[in-house]
Amino acid sequence: MRRFAGLAPVGPPPGAGEAYGAAHTSSDRAAIGQDTLLARVLSGETLTDLEAGLESPTGVRRTMVASGQRLVSRAGALLGAIVVWRDITAQKELEAHGSLTSPRDPLTGLLTGELFADRVRRALGRASRRSRPIAVLAINLDHFSHLSSRLGPAAGEQVLVEVGRRLTDTLRSRDGVSGPLGTAARLGGDQFLLLGEDVADDAAAATLALRVHTALRLPMRIGGTPLSVTAGIGVALTADPAKAPAALILEAQTAMRVAKREGGDRYQRFAAEMEAQLQSRVDNGEALRQALERGEFRVVYQPKVSLSTDAITGVEALLRWHHPTRGPIPPLDFIPIAEETGLIIPIGRWVMEQVCRDAQRWSAVLPGGRPLAVAVNVSPRQFEPGLAETFSAIMARAGTDPASMCLEVTESVLMRDAELAVTTLHKLKSIGVRISLDDFGTGFSSLAYLTRFPLDEIKIDKSFVDGLGTDPEATAIVAAVMGMAHALEFHVVAEGVETAAQLAQLRTLGCDEGQGYYFARPTTADAISSLLTTRPSAAPGRAPAVTDVAPQRLSSGRVLVVDDAADVRGLARSSLTAVGFDVQEAGSGEEALTLARQFGPDCVVLDVNLPGVSGLEVCRLLRADPAHEALTIVMLSGDADPAEKVQAFSYRADDYMVKPFSPRDLVSRVRASMRRRAEVPAPTPR
Repeated sequence: MRRFAGLAPVGPPPGAGEAYGAAHTSSDRAAIGQDTLLARVLSGETLTDLEAGLESPTGVRRTMVASGQRLVSRAGALLGAIVVWRDITAQKELEAHGSLTSPRDPLTGLLTGELFADRVRRALGRASRRSRPIAVLAINLDHFSHLSSRLGPAAGEQVLVEVGRRLTDTLRSRDGVSGPLGTAARLGGDQFLLLGEDVADDAAAATLALRVHTALRLPMRIGGTPLSVTAGIGVALTADPAKAPAALILEAQTAMRVAKREGGDRYQRFAAEMEAQLQSRVDNGEALRQALERGEFRVVYQPKVSLSTDAITGVEALLRWHHPTRGPIPPLDFIPIAEETGLIIPIGRWVMEQVCRDAQRWSAVLPGGRPLAVAVNVSPRQFEPGLAETFSAIMARAGTDPASMCLEVTESVLMRDAELAVTTLHKLKSIGVRISLDDFGTGFSSLAYLTRFPLDEIKIDKSFVDGLGTDPEATAIVAAVMGMAHALEFHVVAEGVETAAQLAQLRTLGCDEGQGYYFARPTTADAISSLLTTRPSAAPGRAPAVTDVAPQRLSSGRVLVVDDAADVRGLARSSLTAVGFDVQEAGSGEEALTLARQFGPDCVVLDVNLPGVSGLEVCRLLRADPAHEALTIVMLSGDADPAEKVQAFSYRADDYMVKPFSPRDLVSRVRASMRRRAEVPAPTPR
């Protein structure tokens, strides 16, 4: 389909009211006289996709579509007219022979974006003549990347094909819509467009959107698996023939993004204020580009603290923007824009470079020049082929040890393209970088699924930490995550720790590290340097850890290991005796209670599921005996049952481990539990 334009200037007419225009092809020319289309445009008529047959002087017949309007100055003076012609001769010939004329999506058979825009343009012309609006719907499936990763790419393609079929069937249903009903298109991925014609009003557009929702929600069977899908839908409605198709589609997509931000599985009608928001995002995108050029970004760091030693174990790098006139801009206001515009990629490179420079400074002030672990967030837009090579080159230039770097990714990064994620993460691991899963609990994946990825660390989202001690469900979730994560040998970090009660609960649950305002707010690299120099082993913002605990009790105390499995007892004995503990064994609950009185242990490592008297009952009885008030109790379980774990802590167990365990983990958890128990003030005598 070829396009050409004819332009007529306004000036002294060559004849009485004559006007001339021309449409050119490579070899054909058609003269247009006073009574033809260009004259009609000059007289004030707006043309939209008006089809006309033209014949060249050589007798070649062509079918053209014309659109045109007058050119008027700001003062209202007529400057001329412009007419755009599109040659659709070949398309008409194919239609005459019954051929498929539309460029089609090879997977679904739907139209592609370019032809869809052309259909919208034609529909606008018809809408103007009929004085009835058209509706464009932008449709984006909810959580499709997760679904595709879970079921596999082939199943994901089957879902897209079925969605395309249902959208087409939706257009055939005529409730609330009359006349030519429109068409559907696929833009790629899980994004679709729908055109509805002769849509009477907002209510009819809403009916069409609801019909799409209903069609998508109906169960489908893919590869033997029953499932249903939902979508965020944006609706744009107009009867204005001057509306550009691209602008109408953009309005629908803008409304769709609003629906997605509100949780998906809903539709949103485009509103005028969204246009202002859209322009604001464009303006902010340009401001972000200038901010990077002008050096307006800063990197601040928030410490991560060991919950067993109170030492600073590392920091997380956080991006900040200080606008020269607007002041500090919240990250939630500019990070999404940076991701939408793609600016997050150069910004991310700049952050990595700055972090590497700061890490080198810190290694100079730490004892022995040891590096401080630094975590850097990676956006979904950054997660593309070449990421590992880019970060590796930055670290090499700065002389940064990759083992000191930790990249924090979210589930959305992993689910967006699982195969790319696996490949990229393995490349990063191969150069020594650690990988942390950020905001765990807010997505849709299980820990078992995440074992596909080479992760080192799980960060529990602040929303769950907020409910510790007050919300039983949040406490149970954190307990379950702790147990499963440790069973899978993941390190666990709690985000958003803000109170002493939350800290105490996290310590009880066996969390490895914490991060939040209770320890320190994000601060500058210089402040981190000062902190490392003055208090390298104490958590900032808190009193130093208790130091009057007898060291020999933590390294050479008495431990009673209780389990009905001889191999578990043997592994625990060899692990603990190797570091100086005096260990006794028991194979049942009754034997454990007897040895506890005779042996006088400092710590009991106690299996939950014992024959006879259960481990939970032994724990309760030991805690009820004043003679064992200071006793440390570490529970063992092979099931990681959240309810069981909550019950263990309700009986005041100090820790809860899942079998099988590593020797190093057992020793570390026993020592940490004994240290915490030693810090608990002794009860006041009555």
